[in-house]
Order: sequence, then C-alpha cells, then structure tokens
Amino acid sequence: MKKYFVDTNVFIRYLVNDEPEHADRVEKLLDRAEKGKIRLVTGPPVFFELAWTLKSFYEMKKSEIYNCLLSIAGIPGLDVSDIDIITESLEVYKMHPVEFADAYISVLSKKLNAEGVVTFNRKHFNRLNVALYPI
Repeated sequence: MKKYFVDTNVFIRYLVNDEPEHADRVEKLLDRAEKGKIRLVTGPPVFFELAWTLKSFYEMKKSEIYNCLLSIAGIPGLDVSDIDIITESLEVYKMHPVEFADAYISVLSKKLNAEGVVTFNRKHFNRLNVALYPI
C-alpha cells in the first residue's frame, strides 16, 4: 500500500473549510485512508504549524485549537509519529496557559529523562513545573 505524508495546509483546508473544493478533496483523501486504500502519515511539526496558524491567522480560541488538533490525531487511517507525546502534550496544552510547542517540549523533555529545559522562556516553562537550567 502506498504511503503519503500529509502537510499542514491539507489539514487547514479540512478544518476551516475556507476553500470548500479543497475541503471536499481532503475528505475524499481521508475516506480512502480510512478504507485502507492508501496510508497517510504526519508528524509533530505539522501539529506545531497547525496550532500556530489556527491561533495567529484564524484567531481561534485555545479550546478550538485543542479540539482541532485532537481530531487530527484521531483520524482513522492516519499514522501520527510520536502520537503518545502529541496526545500527552495536547492535555498539557489544554490545562496550562502555554503554546502547544512549549507543552510538547515539556512532555518530550520528561520522556527523554532530561534534568530540565534550557530556555530563556522561563515564564511559560515555570507554568509547566519544568526544571530549568540556569542560563
């Protein structure tokens, strides 16, 4: 079975339906994947771009962004690399006043058994109770 990586713009068209013809084409693509005719894959950078674009360009609220990202993570026939880190990061993102990328970094740093995070963005990481390396 052929496998294809799905880029951010495809999910954007599907989620916001601002170009109905494109959204319809995405629905057909996802239907083919769900039926096992093709395999679709995506990964963390797409989720970062989705969160940023939905917030900055489409001015979505955090709860809407959370729901959109969660729905993408659960699409039948779509394999998401690092899905366990993505889903845990979504829960951290939902519960704390931080960006999705920061939530992901905090979760990944713990999964990698890091002693902490080296960052100048202390404000956000303090909200996540992440140990910070003094820089």
